Amino acid sequence: MLKILLALLIAAFFWPAQALTLSPQMGLHEPASLVGHLTALVDASGTLRIEDVVASAKATEFSALPGFLGAGYTADTYWLRFTLQRTPESPAAWFIEVSPPYLDEVTLFVPRDGGGFHATHLGDLQPYTERPVPHRNFVFPLVLQDVQPVTLYLRVKTTSTMLVRVQAWQYAGLLADSQVDTSLCSIYFGILVLGLLSNLIFWFWLRESLYLDYCGYLAMMAMSGLATGGFASQWLFPHSPLVADRLVGVCISLVFLFGAKFFIGVLRLREHFPKLNRFFDAIFIFYVLCALAAMSGNYGLIAPWLMRLAFVVTAGVALAGPWLLWRGHREYLFYTLAFTANFAVTPIIIAKLMGWITINLSTDYIGMLGAFIHIVLLNVAVVDRMRLSERKMLAAVKLTAELAAERDAAQQQRQFVAMVSHEFRTPLAVIDATAQSVEIACSQAATASYEFIAPRQEKIRRAVRRMVSLLDNFLTSERLDFHQTKAQGQTMDLRDLALEAAKNWSHLLHAPGQLQLELGEAAMPVFAERSMMSLALSNLIDNAIKYSPLGSPITLRVGQSHETGWIEVEDHGVGVSANEIGLIFDKFYRSGDAQIVPGAGLGLYLVRTIARSQGCEIDVESKPGKGSRFRIRFALVT
Repeated sequence: MLKILLALLIAAFFWPAQALTLSPQMGLHEPASLVGHLTALVDASGTLRIEDVVASAKATEFSALPGFLGAGYTADTYWLRFTLQRTPESPAAWFIEVSPPYLDEVTLFVPRDGGGFHATHLGDLQPYTERPVPHRNFVFPLVLQDVQPVTLYLRVKTTSTMLVRVQAWQYAGLLADSQVDTSLCSIYFGILVLGLLSNLIFWFWLRESLYLDYCGYLAMMAMSGLATGGFASQWLFPHSPLVADRLVGVCISLVFLFGAKFFIGVLRLREHFPKLNRFFDAIFIFYVLCALAAMSGNYGLIAPWLMRLAFVVTAGVALAGPWLLWRGHREYLFYTLAFTANFAVTPIIIAKLMGWITINLSTDYIGMLGAFIHIVLLNVAVVDRMRLSERKMLAAVKLTAELAAERDAAQQQRQFVAMVSHEFRTPLAVIDATAQSVEIACSQAATASYEFIAPRQEKIRRAVRRMVSLLDNFLTSERLDFHQTKAQGQTMDLRDLALEAAKNWSHLLHAPGQLQLELGEAAMPVFAERSMMSLALSNLIDNAIKYSPLGSPITLRVGQSHETGWIEVEDHGVGVSANEIGLIFDKFYRSGDAQIVPGAGLGLYLVRTIARSQGCEIDVESKPGKGSRFRIRFALVT
């Protein structure tokens, strides 16, 4: 039983394929396919001649093919054998079409009546102008003189993939199919050119490099289609077969390069997957090396690795799209759909080129259909991106106009406030000077009414000081907010700053000795703008006076710790609750306990802003009902 089974398997493997009988209806509307009628012989050395192949020793080594030949990328030479027989009603003239058009050497051997074979040499290494039939594929004219079976041999050698399809046509069928094929391919290339031109316009309009990357990708797709489809030999280089042959590998490498660059850029994969940046760079370098290898005629050596990497990258990009959508990036919807359409076709084509699967039907139109859907969806995505970019541009223009109007309004406001401030300062200065004159006159006259006038005069001067301080705070706030202050720093001693502040406030205190000074013995030099720091310190003293009981002691203290000097103001007033500590430095914020005290909520905001502008920091410690301590820390000058 085992011997019988083994014999059947051997017979099925080596049994010669049956002859294809050509009827009058075949080859007119569709090709007469040779699937199931082909046998193949592997010539590893590439030295076999037709006489060797037809010899009885080699004739038994032919193996039946289940479909067309798909051996992947190999350096072996293949011999195909098939037998044709026509019916008496069928025409004698037939055409054998061999594809794809990037096979290097394709030779058909037809037996002569007197013995021997007639050889017709074609392939993309032969000039297109020397082909017997002007067609993008390799077409061999064949005349079947009688109805007897004729066995033909086809020798194929190529540095590209060993993918060979053989079919027979009548002249009318070949002509009609050629016209349809040219029309479909022209539509495909027209769509590519249209997409290229439209995205060039987008790039000139928006100046966004993404559109230029997409143009490069479309251009390489068009060039790759021309090269692998045989149109480069037919339309561009009919007299230069070597250029057309090298163009196949170069264009395939570059279409993967530009495609990967565009996909990585449009999906921002470097941002979403930063750990893969080196892998992306390695991909680009590998594609460039592949293009250089193809240019030097070594495409067959690197093509298998190129296809494997392309399979991995295509799968990765196709999976990255849904993952980004799942993470909430809805702007990638159309790109994801485009990649899905591409992923549905590209792996099948790559698997066929590698020889992993055998597909009897041509994948040319399937690839074009997948590419067509892919390109249409990508163009929709690009247009959608352009629409979003246009919206952003219009929004930016509108925002710029609004900001300009706001700046003009703010400038007018500052000019108005500066004018009002100037007008206020003159009468305030007159009031303050008059109050001082009254005090001096009463003290010199030693009148009995001096004790009655003096406290009221102090209130007048204190009110004037508060008004001037309020104006200074407001104007300083405006300058700081609009970055109009330029720091004029100088080296100064913190002790001198404290003494100056105490002197300025001496006549505005509610009780003599209310402001207590604690100065260190050693000098504490710091670098800051004196006028700004005086204003900040003045605001801290003013706050301590306002929010402390009348006559309550206030301490102005200077000290240092390591390389840091500090000046602080401590009071025994109402204090600040813990949940308001982080808010008291906000502009116009006033705590609940401060509502009964007049103020604008600018003092502490200015203190922190000035301190930070001078490279300092401010700390606060406070307990409600017990007081607060505000400390400004400086870097000591060494």
